[in-house]
Amino acid sequence: MSSPDSSSSSSSGGETAAIAIAMVVILVKIVIAIAVCQKCKEIAENKRIQNGSLVKIASPDFRTLTMDNFLNDMEREKPIRFTSQQLWIATDNFTNLLGQGGFGAVYKGIFSNGTLVAVKVLYGSSDKRIKEQFMAEVSTIGRTHHFNLVRLYGFCFEEHLRALVYEYMGNGSLDKYLFSTNTVALGFEKLHEIAVGTARGIAYLHEECQQRIVHYDIKPENILLDANFFPKVADFGLAKLCNRENTHITMTGGRGTPGYAAPEVWLRFPITHKCDVYSFGMLLFEIIGRRRNLDVNIQDSQDWFPRWVWKKFEPGELGELMVVCGIEEKDKERAERMVKVALWCVQYMPEARPLMSVVVKMWEGAVEIPTPSTNPFQHLMSDTPYPTAPVYDTSNPTDTTANSSSSSSSGGETAAIAIAMVVILVKIVIAIAVCQKCKEIAENKRIQNGSLVKIASPDFRTLTMDNFLNDMEREKPIRFTSQQLWIATDNFTNLLGQGGFGAVYKGIFSNGTLVAVKVLYGSSDKRIKEQFMAEVSTIGRTHHFNLVRLYGFCFEEHLRALVYEYMGNGSLDKYLFSTNTVALGFEKLHEIAVGTARGIAYLHEECQQRIVHYDIKPENILLDANFFPKVADFGLAKLCNRENTHITMTGGRGTPGYAAPEVWLRFPITHKCDVYSFGMLLFEIIGRRRNLDVNIQDSQDWFPRWVWKKFEPGELGELMVVCGIEEKDKERAERMVKVALWCVQYMPEARPLMSVVVKMWEGAVEIPTPSTNPFQHLMSDTPYPTAPVYDTSNPTDSTASDFCSVPSQTVTGHSVVSGTPIMKKYEIEIVSA
Repeated sequence: MSSPDSSSSSSSGGETAAIAIAMVVILVKIVIAIAVCQKCKEIAENKRIQNGSLVKIASPDFRTLTMDNFLNDMEREKPIRFTSQQLWIATDNFTNLLGQGGFGAVYKGIFSNGTLVAVKVLYGSSDKRIKEQFMAEVSTIGRTHHFNLVRLYGFCFEEHLRALVYEYMGNGSLDKYLFSTNTVALGFEKLHEIAVGTARGIAYLHEECQQRIVHYDIKPENILLDANFFPKVADFGLAKLCNRENTHITMTGGRGTPGYAAPEVWLRFPITHKCDVYSFGMLLFEIIGRRRNLDVNIQDSQDWFPRWVWKKFEPGELGELMVVCGIEEKDKERAERMVKVALWCVQYMPEARPLMSVVVKMWEGAVEIPTPSTNPFQHLMSDTPYPTAPVYDTSNPTDTTANSSSSSSSGGETAAIAIAMVVILVKIVIAIAVCQKCKEIAENKRIQNGSLVKIASPDFRTLTMDNFLNDMEREKPIRFTSQQLWIATDNFTNLLGQGGFGAVYKGIFSNGTLVAVKVLYGSSDKRIKEQFMAEVSTIGRTHHFNLVRLYGFCFEEHLRALVYEYMGNGSLDKYLFSTNTVALGFEKLHEIAVGTARGIAYLHEECQQRIVHYDIKPENILLDANFFPKVADFGLAKLCNRENTHITMTGGRGTPGYAAPEVWLRFPITHKCDVYSFGMLLFEIIGRRRNLDVNIQDSQDWFPRWVWKKFEPGELGELMVVCGIEEKDKERAERMVKVALWCVQYMPEARPLMSVVVKMWEGAVEIPTPSTNPFQHLMSDTPYPTAPVYDTSNPTDSTASDFCSVPSQTVTGHSVVSGTPIMKKYEIEIVSA
């Protein structure tokens, strides 16, 4: 029998051993945790770029993924934050200088996977101007997605290195092809293409982004050329975001480069996006002359080239200009058009300059270019060469023919100083008030005007870099909680509509912002996950005025929801087919069709990666309070490489009656299936009825074929009467009929690109008369079947016209960043039946 002491000793020893074992286990866990953390850090610090995006864990499609993986990968879609060490390695210690300017130098770099990049290192790491430029670039180019804008891969912001990492543009900047004798000269046709592409990029910034972006520094040095000389606008260091409803922009100092900056910029007059139009005009003069606008080495009469051009243009002596500029006979018409556009762009009064979208239409012939009758340079005080910092007559800034007055000029300067002082004082007051609200706002994320309310700040100068990076972080779609959405939708009581995958409810946030909350059916269904990821991975990366905006999402066990901007007038179908709504006039319906076409064209041809929607129909065209159309519902959408001519599919997509023949027949699929669906939508707009309506007499039961039967013999008059189209709308309706018939051609290659469809509306492309019955493949004269039966005996026969081919300036392989790894990883496949 053991003594109490021995028993106690044994017990104590056991406890000691247990404690020791526990300590060892804890220590092992700590070591493992440290090792894991270190490994995670190494992985995080060794992010790589492949084909213009992050390399992620490879996976064939949505069905093999967990939602957490998907959301983490979507998180990494935003620009990467590189370390200085990564950039030192990629650039080989910054040895390969590509060029330099006032704010920094650009170096060529290459990542371990072979991806080339251009690394822009900003001078003066502690200079507040560098911080401002850094934030300007990240906050503007970081939110854009367009084929004619350079792509931002990421950035580095460390104590001794401020850098921006861009896609590499193999042929450098435009200036070296205009002004240098050491490079191969570009033909005028190629220069013309570069000018048009540049115009498209600026037009997107001004008119197609969710928020207007003013560049402020359009010049040849900021137009970069890829390996195929495809142009991309770059250098957003002076750019500024502004709301569309703001007619003018507040500025506290001059921006831009002398010789390109508009008069109002130097004079501190109210600024609009038209200052970019002026700069673009000055760029055009340099393209025409292939020389600097101001060149002291040239004879006096031509020393300031733009004014010399006007002196030749006004009396109709452009022949001399063609000779001096070495423009060949075959390019003369194109050059004369460019001269006219340039002269309109540099008009003294901003309101006299065209919109950049109108400039694009001028190139394409959709808008007649009137002959400029006003000398855009008459405001200059003398006939001396254009000064470095232009001196303008400021005595009457609204009158382009006003005479100079030194006293009024002095008074203008005094007023400008006084205004600047008031602005500074107001900003100080605002900054103090903002600081007091920062914590409250940060804890109460809200949506306002379609964007998150961020820590308010009057401009970049009052922001710390951490605040800025945090705010940019919130630019991505928000992850809402189910509780937030229950509150916002009042327990999901206000139903807006429902479809096969879910129901949409109206909601309102505490700040008054209206939203549409799409709740997906079957929270545990894999199809719902697939649709959820399809929407987030497509609409979540687009930025266009004709696409509905995704604010955020909720992904919880019992709630899968997507939160969109609220579209006050619902979907188009209720204005076409319902008798309970106010009928829209044909002119408004025409505008809706054009806006829809622009949105689809952006998806196909202007995004960094092409997006195929697969379900274009009236129910998916939403209308805001002003009946402005936005394409919605990307649940069947698919991302694809531009170089892929066809898309792999494992099943059918789309809605019967709108889906193209090749979708149902399991033929190779291209983005032309959206063109077909759009054509079917046009027929329903023309007839203001469903294409298949059993309540209508037999001859019209399937409307598209009935339209062809009236179109072929030239009997559209009957169609106009049946559809209630007024005389004033007949020409517009006939054009719509032609476009619709081309869009629904049986062979995909016979259908036009959506960008060409837009040009058809605008008159830039002549619409040939369709000579082939697009419905001849139907085996009988019975109504269009639910799942169409086609004659497949000769599927390769095509009536394709030239306008169906890809234009050189749009979607040919112009150094497009090939599909990002997130696109490859989350290849959107068929939503299971």
